[in-house]
Amino acid sequence: MHNRFGFWAALAAAVASLAYAIPQILQIAGVLHDPWDRILIFAPSLALAPAFVLTMAAVYEAAPPDRRVLGLSALALAIMYASFVSVVYITQLGVVIPHDLRGDGANYAAFACCGQNQFATGIDLLGYTLMSLSTLVAAFVFAASGPQRWSRWWLLANGLLAPFLLAQVAFPALIYIGALWLVTFPA
Repeated sequence: MHNRFGFWAALAAAVASLAYAIPQILQIAGVLHDPWDRILIFAPSLALAPAFVLTMAAVYEAAPPDRRVLGLSALALAIMYASFVSVVYITQLGVVIPHDLRGDGANYAAFACCGQNQFATGIDLLGYTLMSLSTLVAAFVFAASGPQRWSRWWLLANGLLAPFLLAQVAFPALIYIGALWLVTFPA
């Protein structure tokens, strides 16, 4: 049962991450404009959070007995990630964007996300750092050889992005390294 559950949860997480990635790329390319860029980025991100937690729950359940503590640790980090980013995204979708559309967004600018030196951006980066740490720990649940090696490799690749994600708080240019998440996470 946990294998089927894990498959569907991981597929949902991958689809949500791709649903985030496409509008993000279109925004950067200047094709998608405000407010649709933010809406189409934050909505799938909000869906990604529980899908990822459920994926890590399946990883924990499938972990061999000698690696269950790693699976549980990955799940705990995933829950922390989901808690942080869910607050950020629901605030953007339910408060910031609607007030921007009404013309009184300046009153809610302190809650805005995804610009340099913004509180919500720091929380978002902390969340994605915890997600990457979750995948880093989860990587060691999987065997280093055989069919599981690919899962382990991609989880490691995503996990190694953690310092670059958090360091964007002080060094925003690290987004170019952090953007590798667009490839490593869905894989």
